[in-house]
Amino acid sequence: MRDLIKSYWPLLALIITACTPQETAEDIQKRLTEEHNLIIRAGEPANFYVPPYTKSDAQLPEGKMLPASSTVVHESLKGIEDALKSYPEGFVASLIQAIFISGELWFDGKRAGGTYLHSWLIVASTTKLGKESNYQAALYGVHHELSSFVFNKQPMTGIAWKKLMPTNWQKANGYAQALNVNRTLAPDYSNGFLSKYAETSVENDFNTYAEFVFGKPDELVKLAENYPLIAKKLRLFIGAYKTLSPEMASIFDQSSLEAVAAEPESLKMSIKATIPKPIIINGE
Repeated sequence: MRDLIKSYWPLLALIITACTPQETAEDIQKRLTEEHNLIIRAGEPANFYVPPYTKSDAQLPEGKMLPASSTVVHESLKGIEDALKSYPEGFVASLIQAIFISGELWFDGKRAGGTYLHSWLIVASTTKLGKESNYQAALYGVHHELSSFVFNKQPMTGIAWKKLMPTNWQKANGYAQALNVNRTLAPDYSNGFLSKYAETSVENDFNTYAEFVFGKPDELVKLAENYPLIAKKLRLFIGAYKTLSPEMASIFDQSSLEAVAAEPESLKMSIKATIPKPIIINGE
């Protein structure tokens, strides 16, 4: 009998799986919203806002969003769920109020993977790519866009980061130029960049470090061991997050990234002008 059960177990497992109720996208949205104290949902982009903001605040000043297809939302939600596991309880909710899932997202005629506005972030999904692509877009998109809220709370980090950019470096002139960068080209690791897109602005550079810190830490450890500027930027990145949360600091203190980040450097400078208000929207 035992051998008989063993031989039929794969078939039985399939039957059990097929008969087990699966979470719908609506179920996952509700569960994640409750677990993380965040609004997490897809829907009509015109309704992508939370009080005290109103419907007019949902409009992207220079972008266009389409609603997400119900056929891909499930994979995007999985990516969001896995991304949120990287943060201590309450950290994400201390920075934003919502995560919305859009369909295709465009800036200056170029497709983008995500954006942020006011107190929420948006990850884009598409029916033109496979399920894994939508999962990855949401997974890395959450880390990428959330890091902008950290960046904008730490103006001194931005100032110190800019000092590490190459001599005569210039940021991209608008969304189209940034989004049109050839991402297949090898990153300029010697100058501290983890992708070609990272070269387009200080904030995009910081965002790209978030993708690696939370999504590809082992790869980043190896890079920081071999490229001094990556180790320096990693130190600034870790410092920005640790400043905002003791729990986040504890996570980094126990990570392999802490060991390879450059030694902290004191930032000595006089700031004569008022630090400008952060740009509230980013192309990806």
